[in-house]
Amino acid sequence: MIFSLLRVKHWIKNFFIFFPLFFSAELLDIVKLKNTALVFLGFSLIASCVYIINDLFDREFDKVHSSKKNRPIASGKISVVKAIAIAISCLSIGLTLVYSVSMNALYLTAFYLVINFLYSYKLKQLSIIEFCIVASGFVIRILIGGEINSIILSQWIIIMVFLLSIFLAVSKRRDDVLQYETENKKNRIVVEYYSLEFLDKIINIVSSVLIVSYLLFISSSEIQERYDSIFLLLTFVFVLLGVFRYNQITYVMKKSGSPVSVLFSDLFLQVCILFWALIFFGIIYLK
Repeated sequence: MIFSLLRVKHWIKNFFIFFPLFFSAELLDIVKLKNTALVFLGFSLIASCVYIINDLFDREFDKVHSSKKNRPIASGKISVVKAIAIAISCLSIGLTLVYSVSMNALYLTAFYLVINFLYSYKLKQLSIIEFCIVASGFVIRILIGGEINSIILSQWIIIMVFLLSIFLAVSKRRDDVLQYETENKKNRIVVEYYSLEFLDKIINIVSSVLIVSYLLFISSSEIQERYDSIFLLLTFVFVLLGVFRYNQITYVMKKSGSPVSVLFSDLFLQVCILFWALIFFGIIYLK
């Protein structure tokens, strides 16, 4: 039950912290890998604290959600007082771990904590803005990864992570709006300001921009000079397939409510991500 409260499965999102190290060809540097792993653990505990805070604010809405009603706080399996105590413990340990590696990373983590508290309290009720806030959290993750290893990030990695995050966030919100329009279940206030047609247009726009941006990324002189490999174009195939598959899950299967659950359950997406990562690993580390 504690693991469910902490949403340990969602820690997979924090692997974005490793992205700068991976793409800088320094993933096999033991010292930097160790520092990144420590920050990953610390940030994951802080993210769990954020999830608990969000669940506390959302517990009344979660009670009427088809799946969220089973969350520990909404279901009453963990009391509010106990949840707060666990959140404070996660926060204390997490901040200590991040501080032990980098003060600048701690500043970024504190900023992440503040904007997510504001998001849980009020900002998630602001249509469209909420997507940008969610996406900013992933950008902060890669900024932290760059900071702890003194890696200057390419503008491309920031753009790609932001677009991907927007794409996933809108697809997730579409699931809430679908339930609101078909079952009259209001899982959160912001669904009143959306329609399926509106969100579908956003998904189509972001999907298209994401695909084109990735093509520009692997075709840019900066990336061509850095990696100099004919296999870069092959990675695009798996990005394209991955975007197509997620759209299929969203529109045909109507199961985009939890990107993490989709990732853990969909073999097609897992294969796309695995081959994309393996090809890039070969390009960067097996020259």
